[in-house]
Amino acid sequence: METVMVGERGQITIPKKLRERFGIKTKSPVVFDVTADGIVIKPALTIPIREFSDAFISDITKKDMLKDGERKKILSKWNKK
Repeated sequence: METVMVGERGQITIPKKLRERFGIKTKSPVVFDVTADGIVIKPALTIPIREFSDAFISDITKKDMLKDGERKKILSKWNKK
């Protein structure tokens, strides 16, 4: 167990060996969970954001498009419900 002091503005420093163990780097987001026993600090789950070019979006859109017959078939099934 590690003990740290809370600074004037409520800041704490996570000990280096804990940051390394859990992969917490500078500017890494963390989550504070409140439990019956106190506060649990965990690394936040992050999903990398990918930038899409106009060409890439256009390609995905073309591949994702339904043919008119397929679209009508699906819509008629949904409209019956």
